[in-house]
Amino acid sequence: MILDRLENAKHYFGLHPHIDEALRFLINGEFNEMPLGRHTINSHLDAIIDEYETQAADTSQYEAHQRFIDVQYLIAGDEYMGIAPLTNQQPSQAYNEKDDFALYQIAGQMIHVKSGMFVIFFPTDLHMPCIGTPPRKIKKVVMKARVDSQV
Repeated sequence: MILDRLENAKHYFGLHPHIDEALRFLINGEFNEMPLGRHTINSHLDAIIDEYETQAADTSQYEAHQRFIDVQYLIAGDEYMGIAPLTNQQPSQAYNEKDDFALYQIAGQMIHVKSGMFVIFFPTDLHMPCIGTPPRKIKKVVMKARVDSQV
């Protein structure tokens, strides 16, 4: 997991070619004119533009992906995200191959993510975004970068 401000994104170039693409997309602000929803950028990168209200942690579960790396960027608002390493925890909901996620009911720790910050979640990272009480409005871009590094 990586947490930083977008102005520092260039320091993470070279981790993975699809992460590089996702970070460049965010730096260039290519999401600014996009409507809410999921948008295919190319064969290995999608952008999900979302607005929602945060929720209590006790109503959520941690998730993990196998095929995608999440690059989550907060456009507006602030939220907490639960984080934990994925080791040998047993999922509360088995991996769903079609939607690329498994759910976990575990105890982790919280990080505070503010507008202008991004978080990179790898398949080895459990994460629980969208947390905050009282509820507050968030606007976010989630870049879904394929783990498969073939370009």
